[in-house]
Amino acid sequence: MSKISLRLPYLIYLSIASMLVGVILAPLFRDMPVQGTAADIMAHEMMHGTLEIPAAGAPEVAISVEKDPMSGWNVAITTRNFTFAPELVNADNVENTGHAHLYVDGVKVARLYGPHHHLPDLPVGDREISVSLSANDHSYYVVEGDRIEARTVVTQDAMEMADGS
Repeated sequence: MSKISLRLPYLIYLSIASMLVGVILAPLFRDMPVQGTAADIMAHEMMHGTLEIPAAGAPEVAISVEKDPMSGWNVAITTRNFTFAPELVNADNVENTGHAHLYVDGVKVARLYGPHHHLPDLPVGDREISVSLSANDHSYYVVEGDRIEARTVVTQDAMEMADGS
């Protein structure tokens, strides 16, 4: 009986230490984009299809990503000759209307129905943020086989995550 009672405090200490490690490490893994397998990503891409449009009058898109003073990143999408139309999603295509898809390192993280989006803090390092324009039926707008999209790279610093600045 004495052997069991001597082990009990150690088990309690080990349990407490495990919980503390979990509490300390958990913020590092929250809000990370969930990455599917390459096959999942390809299947998702194939599902949407493309909508080839003429270069004359085609929509244009630009992206700006700025560090938020509190946490995460503020994404601003600027379009030309394009109208966000959330009320028409899944409806018949209307010329130069639709929504956008937002990607982090090639993984879709959001469907955008307007020009602004907030991303939580990202995994530490350089991250490619991109946006592509989609028609109401979710097909990607393309001109001469190229998606209408914009890209930029941001750097998530470990210190920014730790101190919240």
